[in-house]
Amino acid sequence: MSYFKNDNIQTAEYEYDFAVDGGATGVKVLSAKANKAKLPASAIVIGHQVLIQTACAGVGASAKIGVEGDDDKYLVNTAVGGLGWGLKTSSATAFFADAANEGDVRITIASAALTAGKLKVLVHFLNPNA
Repeated sequence: MSYFKNDNIQTAEYEYDFAVDGGATGVKVLSAKANKAKLPASAIVIGHQVLIQTACAGVGASAKIGVEGDDDKYLVNTAVGGLGWGLKTSSATAFFADAANEGDVRITIASAALTAGKLKVLVHFLNPNA
């Protein structure tokens, strides 16, 4: 029988803040910000929460949080109205963060710019290599 070197659930915290990051359409890599990091290679993502601290706003805007190009991981693409105040939880299937860019945590803003919003993203994972 084998065990993970570290069998505890770990949590990485990321933040999007309109006042700091701006709201232009495109990809903003939250894990590339100061004092943040990508998820470790081969991390097994088991869940996440998004805490909306200030409701996101923007006429016609939409946003997704997670891995670029894969809406099945993290929070699925949603209209900005779906990013109102409160806690959002995704039941995305667990996955290994070992493919290209899956260690990056990002927000992708589409259709129109955001004009407000602040949120924290908590990603829960197991790290078999720690």
